[in-house]
Amino acid sequence: MARRKHSLARAAALGTVAAAVALLTSCTPNSGPVTSGGPVTSSSPSNAVRSPSPLAGPTTAGAPARTGGCRSLLVPPAVKASVTAAYRSHAQPPLTHIAPVKGTFYYGSCDGTRYAGTRFQLTPGSTYAEQVALQDDGAAMKYFVDSPGTGWRYLADGGFPADPRGCAAIPQIPAHLATLWNDCRTAP
Repeated sequence: MARRKHSLARAAALGTVAAAVALLTSCTPNSGPVTSGGPVTSSSPSNAVRSPSPLAGPTTAGAPARTGGCRSLLVPPAVKASVTAAYRSHAQPPLTHIAPVKGTFYYGSCDGTRYAGTRFQLTPGSTYAEQVALQDDGAAMKYFVDSPGTGWRYLADGGFPADPRGCAAIPQIPAHLATLWNDCRTAP
């Protein structure tokens, strides 16, 4: 009997540890802590990056920051890669040597539809045509949407110069999500 109680207690403890590990390494458990505006890079094995969300902050233990059916999410590397691929194919001329600018990637969902926003920069090996194409356009935030089953696609850009209202000025971004993203304003 004592051995069975010990086994049950050990199983419960392992289950709690497993749940904690799953929560910490999940790609979407919660929004970032209150910061000075930039994302918080996770050192967990998932290499996920918290989307900038200084106003959202954690709500309850492990629960994503939510407002109006929207939530700010951790950014898994696969999402960054998919969003970058969507912009590569949308841009004219097509851009090969680009990556999101560190500290500018926003990711969240509203009622099952995922949204992302970021700025792009050139990476080593860029061509002269890519340098010219991204010269002015690179400063503008780009916004993307992934409706269930559609894959990421380009949605809009924030223009240059950017509207002082940030992503709150982009009608395709739900207002509740823009609020969670602090209107896509990152610290300088």
